[in-house]
Amino acid sequence: MEIIIGRNAQTGQLSLTMGQQIKNIGAANSVPRSVSRRHCRVQVLPNGNYTIENLKMENDTFVNGSPIFTKTVTSSDVVELGGEHYRLDWTAIKQIIDQSTPKTADIRPLRRIWTRYEEEANAIQTDLARKNAIRGIAGALGTLGILCTFIEALGALRFVLMSIGLIITVTMVIISYNDSKKAPIKKKMLQQKLRNNYVCPNCKKFFTMDYDLLTRQYDQCPFCKAKFIK
Repeated sequence: MEIIIGRNAQTGQLSLTMGQQIKNIGAANSVPRSVSRRHCRVQVLPNGNYTIENLKMENDTFVNGSPIFTKTVTSSDVVELGGEHYRLDWTAIKQIIDQSTPKTADIRPLRRIWTRYEEEANAIQTDLARKNAIRGIAGALGTLGILCTFIEALGALRFVLMSIGLIITVTMVIISYNDSKKAPIKKKMLQQKLRNNYVCPNCKKFFTMDYDLLTRQYDQCPFCKAKFIK
């Protein structure tokens, strides 16, 4: 983004021109006349730093007390304009830039996050269904072993089968109890992981709907209004 900084001739405020937008900073007549209407150009760099450049040779611009014509600076550098050394307020300038810059949110990585969540949630559910089926079969075998005690024709074998049936039944009760504690914990951890990662890249708010529905219903974040990059 390119910004032209100078003095508003009508109000005496610091003027920021960004394309068709003009924003004023500070109180009326707070900028000295030695600051010209189009004093310098500021280019916002991708890394958050700035390149500042005089627009005329006769303009006075200082960085940390030294005169410059063009220089890369950070928001911690002291930049002054004009013979009276009018100091730029980087905090106010950055706020204007943030308000004027259209916000975007690249949500394409969220597709993989949601897909992975569904895969892991389905895996937990499938594992529970498989264990339930095994418990059902084992329970039936255990019951059958216990019923064998009533078949006298089996002789001493019926007591062996009964013991096996009891062992199977007790084992499955223990396994069921352990699984009943583990499954909710796994689900809770998975949901927390989703809440941490399935968020707007700009405002970090959690999206409650699946990716396809989100991209169909919205072109921008419903919270911060950043335009989606799909």
